[in-house]
Amino acid sequence: MEMKKGELTHGSLFSGIEGFGLGAALAGIKTEWSCEFEDYQSLVIKKNFGEEHEINRDIRTYSKPPFVDIISGGFPCQDISIAGKGVGIVGERSGLWSEMFRIVREVRPKYVLIENSPMLVVRGFEQVLCDLSEIGYDAEWQCLSGTDFGIQQNRERLYCIAYPSEINGKRGTQESVFRKPYLSGQFTRVYPGWRTRQSIPSPRFTGKSNGVPDRVDRTECIGNAVQPIIAHYLFECIKIFDNKLTW
Repeated sequence: MEMKKGELTHGSLFSGIEGFGLGAALAGIKTEWSCEFEDYQSLVIKKNFGEEHEINRDIRTYSKPPFVDIISGGFPCQDISIAGKGVGIVGERSGLWSEMFRIVREVRPKYVLIENSPMLVVRGFEQVLCDLSEIGYDAEWQCLSGTDFGIQQNRERLYCIAYPSEINGKRGTQESVFRKPYLSGQFTRVYPGWRTRQSIPSPRFTGKSNGVPDRVDRTECIGNAVQPIIAHYLFECIKIFDNKLTW
């Protein structure tokens, strides 16, 4: 796997409203392409990243995207989370991990960033790690919640960062890719106006479409999104880790 040092680039799968992309931008990393199935989420991506931004709509037909240094993705967790049926990574929705893995295998990025429910640990994480190991990647993981960063959203998620196994032979120590000091430093802050639950505005629903309140899709996609502040932390971790390596 040929590696070159320089500005890192990013491609996103299961992009949602591109929380990973916004976090990457905060870290000075350009998102070259996204992959998102839903209409509203795709409109948000275009709004934030420009009409010319490449969005592929179906990961099942997306093949051999351009090389990027980092591929991120939060493949569906419906079959993995406590709220789901619990069938795990072999389920119809969460089984789309196989498509993410296929693209990782095709692109061979320097880093793979995965987000999912903490229940993945007992409902398919072994398969994820074995798949990555099969193509030469080691992995580290950490559970984080918005509350770790001063956000009033207690939604713990599993974040996994994978990198080529050869990296372990290039670094002098076994220091983790995750940088704990960030959690107690610049990333731990509460934005003005969001200090109390009373200050959080209630969702507004106007009208109905087929019996479903309007804007439910918008509220849902925001709730499911990777918080940009968490994504920023993760991309900064990768940048620091990458800068210490001799490619």
